[in-house]
Amino acid sequence: MKNLKNKLKKYSLKDAIYFENQDRQFLALKKLSLSLQFSLPYREKEAAKISNFLFLIIANSLICYQLSGKGEDYWEEFSEFFENKTFKNFQEFFELFENFLAKTKNNKRFIETKLKRIKKLENFYNSKKDFENYYKNMKKLALDLSKIMNQKIEAKTIVFAVKMFSYWARNTFNYLEYFPENLMIPIDSRLEKLFEKYNNSSSNSKKNKQEIKTFYINLSKKLKIPLLHLDAILWLNYDDLIEKN
Repeated sequence: MKNLKNKLKKYSLKDAIYFENQDRQFLALKKLSLSLQFSLPYREKEAAKISNFLFLIIANSLICYQLSGKGEDYWEEFSEFFENKTFKNFQEFFELFENFLAKTKNNKRFIETKLKRIKKLENFYNSKKDFENYYKNMKKLALDLSKIMNQKIEAKTIVFAVKMFSYWARNTFNYLEYFPENLMIPIDSRLEKLFEKYNNSSSNSKKNKQEIKTFYINLSKKLKIPLLHLDAILWLNYDDLIEKN
């Protein structure tokens, strides 16, 4: 870990936010937000429309796995499709989303399974959550989603949903809330390979899954950058980190 920490110690939380704001996924959601022409700060009459689209971001994040294209391409496709689209209830949302998945080029696998996951969110949609409070307490959002989806709070789709929700909320509410320190980073193949390289280990065993989590938790503490913000730094520097000694 020491070598990886030394390579990353020049970066701060401010750098992580800067990298996130350059993320193509962030920019895709910013473009979608601007297309909807919300007033900032938003007016009360727009609250329902804003809540609908915050819900939409969460729903899309939860089926953002086993993609048939790059994630950045998928979110740009998503943004373009939902520009100027509206829905008033869960059934309208579901039909609209089903139509989107039928047309997408970058999320064509396991469509029926993914639609079943979306249906689990119906009660969540109908409960009319206060999404700004979720933005101020993103750990609560992760906990609620983990219960609804019957997944662990550190599951990749759960923490990714919180990340993408934050991107949208940052644009919509026009202020920045940092990720809680105890929200896990999404452990994907990139992070597994970095762990192997800087820990002289293999990530194949179930035992090592916890070792990988502990590795990044400790790295986050040493750098004083919350795990989900650290993800942006690792993503941007991945090629250099994995190739250079």
